[in-house]
Amino acid sequence: MKTAKQPLVVAVAGTRFGPLTIEQEVLAPLKCRVVEGPGADDASLVELCREADGVISGSIPRFTETAINAFQKCRIIARGGIGVDNIDVEAAKRRGIAVTNVPDYCIEEVSDHAMAFILSFARKLEEGVAEVRRGGWGVAPIRPIAPLQGAALGILAIGRIGGALGRKARAFGMKLLAHDPYAPDAAFKKLRAEKVSLDRLLRESDYLSLHAPLTPGTRGIIGQEALAKMKPGAVLVNVARGELVDEGALAGALREKRIRAAGLDVLSEEPPRAGHPLVALPNCCITPHSAWYSTAAQDELRRKSALEVVRCLKGKPLKYRVG
Repeated sequence: MKTAKQPLVVAVAGTRFGPLTIEQEVLAPLKCRVVEGPGADDASLVELCREADGVISGSIPRFTETAINAFQKCRIIARGGIGVDNIDVEAAKRRGIAVTNVPDYCIEEVSDHAMAFILSFARKLEEGVAEVRRGGWGVAPIRPIAPLQGAALGILAIGRIGGALGRKARAFGMKLLAHDPYAPDAAFKKLRAEKVSLDRLLRESDYLSLHAPLTPGTRGIIGQEALAKMKPGAVLVNVARGELVDEGALAGALREKRIRAAGLDVLSEEPPRAGHPLVALPNCCITPHSAWYSTAAQDELRRKSALEVVRCLKGKPLKYRVG
């Protein structure tokens, strides 16, 4: 006697978007059972995903080798985001589990956010607003303001987001410098950015915007030594990964006015602990990891990550495989 075929199971781990209406709609052709949970540690993640054929992951769960090895049926971990630094990709590969991401969503949103930081610092908007609230008026308290046109924007990594920021900054008349050891010369030429060494990028940028992925080679790339090379009037922007920056070194540089300011959408610890050295600094503007967000970007992210699960479990080629 034949036993009934068990339905496919898809686990949604660590998402933060409310009801899974979009995921359910996209996954419907699989006729699968969908389970969800935070998966905040190895034990809860294994409990959620042990029997899953596919997993959709937010950024909160850490898919360690221990957790991955306990998955019994998993064929894909679809990261709902760009970075996959919360997934042990090599461990998944050893188990024959595909890892995917969504590298082409929120490009405009994140580059807009970086440009908003640049414009705010360039025009000293926070200082101007504070002056009016104090009952003041006029430009005297916010002098000097240098023109944005002709200012040097340094871009660390000119992938999709770094390239989008460069195009927007050029519309404001900024000069583009870029460092990316993995980008072909054609990418610099297309962006009309001067290809420079990291040393020159640090020394010559009036605004330095970080867009590199988090890897062993980029972790802490902006530390004491790098900050010492930057101009006293330079502004650092980070909308990539918090761990690219040595936050203690940055706090010291900002307190001592060795650089002018920083605009950060990401921190190494999110949310920041009480007493985090950067949060209270008046020359550090921190937003709550919101650069990626718009209603359209959120829906696109959810749909594309779920579609990768459908492709995998139907035996079709994956679009965004990273491992």
